[in-house]
Amino acid sequence: MIHFTWLYTAVSWVLLRWHQLFTAIGLAPTSGLNWALSIIFLVVTARLLLFRLFVKQVHYQRHMQEIQPQLQAIRERYKNDKAEQQRQMMKLQQEQGFNPLAGCLPIFLQFPIFIALFHTLKHLANSVTACDAHQFSSSKLDLYSFTPTETCNAAQAKLFNAPLAGAIRDGSDAITKLGGHWGSTLAVTIVLIVVSAAATFGTQRFAMARATTTPTGTAASVQKLMQVGIPLSVVFSGVFFPLGTVLYWFSSNSWTMFQQIYINKFHPHTPPQKPETGALGKQLAPKVGQKPIRDGGRQQPNRTVNLGKSDAGASTGSTAQPGPTTDGGAAAPGPRKPPPGQRPNRPSGRPPAKRPSQTKKRR
Repeated sequence: MIHFTWLYTAVSWVLLRWHQLFTAIGLAPTSGLNWALSIIFLVVTARLLLFRLFVKQVHYQRHMQEIQPQLQAIRERYKNDKAEQQRQMMKLQQEQGFNPLAGCLPIFLQFPIFIALFHTLKHLANSVTACDAHQFSSSKLDLYSFTPTETCNAAQAKLFNAPLAGAIRDGSDAITKLGGHWGSTLAVTIVLIVVSAAATFGTQRFAMARATTTPTGTAASVQKLMQVGIPLSVVFSGVFFPLGTVLYWFSSNSWTMFQQIYINKFHPHTPPQKPETGALGKQLAPKVGQKPIRDGGRQQPNRTVNLGKSDAGASTGSTAQPGPTTDGGAAAPGPRKPPPGQRPNRPSGRPPAKRPSQTKKRR
């Protein structure tokens, strides 16, 4: 058998520290308000410790919403091959860093606290007989870091005449034994259950309002089922659990709702922006006043043309020919061909012809 005494002791220790603080402020140690505030601030302590995990959960849920279109495309593409569909979906989820525990870890970590508080309250309810008989030496009164006096004070604590250690399923006799009234217990439990279920429903509505994509198919069915099923589970839990645990869920669900409102207002989801059309052209365009590069920045290779000199015995009117070889022994390229429409430049050794004078023209 697995023993969770260490867990019950840890939760009880936090509960007792808050009880001592409120007692130091001025509340009576036997007051039901003192113990109710201790349970509420037990929730506050747990949720502050889990706040970073809640932020990671929000980012995980938003990321999963972003890849829903890709998952839906895989479902449509492999709708006739379920095995390949599952393989492709798992591959995509692995590439995107999918981790199922990331979305459920905050809830899973709250369950041990809830179970420890439930067990502690049941222990307090079972200790009423020893308290009424003033059997303070009983070993049942000093469990989980409680002193006998603190155990009896918590066991007899009532909120609006409803004992925190009692549940409405226990019946009127058990409630009367705890010093409370069954009708008051039923009324207080119903109020806490309704507010807790409404807070749970509101949290889901706020989360859906900020969703980036609308789920379809199975995801939409699961979302609708959770939207109704989770509040109903809160309603049924209030019937079987003590009032103190109902107060715990009321505080936890209310905290979650206001936490979701805070996330939506101060940390809204900003999906990655796609580059606008023509953004690449704007980046490559030259700055104002800068000369554009037409040929991509490439320069034409320099070509050296060596023209051979005329022989010593040639007349001065002969045309110079290109040299046979370059320094390396290869044939030198000839003169460049002029572009179309341009008059060729013909190198010549002759001086330009003189225009005839007017006298010669008359002759």
